[in-house]
Amino acid sequence: MRLCVWLVAVAVVGTALTAGTKQTAAGGTRAVAKLNGVFSPRGFFNIIVRLNQMEGAEWAKLDLKKSQITVDFAPGAEVTPESLQQAERQAGYKPGPVTIERLTPPVDHSAPGWKRLKHPRTKNPVARWIELNF
Repeated sequence: MRLCVWLVAVAVVGTALTAGTKQTAAGGTRAVAKLNGVFSPRGFFNIIVRLNQMEGAEWAKLDLKKSQITVDFAPGAEVTPESLQQAERQAGYKPGPVTIERLTPPVDHSAPGWKRLKHPRTKNPVARWIELNF
């Protein structure tokens, strides 16, 4: 009997945890940015590092063939094309056009290519590196 209760509890907790990582709440914003000259994973990594520093950026999807990045922002986050283009400039690339649209639920991030962005909380460079990489 205990085993059955334990298995049910694990299933409920697992479902709750995965549901939170796969869907974005209503009212979020999606920005699609064309990246001029970024065709390597290293280039996308440089931009992801800058996106980790942006407030409200939650999910990112990279497309090497189209040289574009799709970023989903939290509800209420201020998103402008200029802020995304500034992140591209800081990464060392020439920014391209950016389109911004409202998300309608449900938004599924379980498809291949989506990456949850990490936002480090510390200013210490060693601790920051550990937070971003583990």
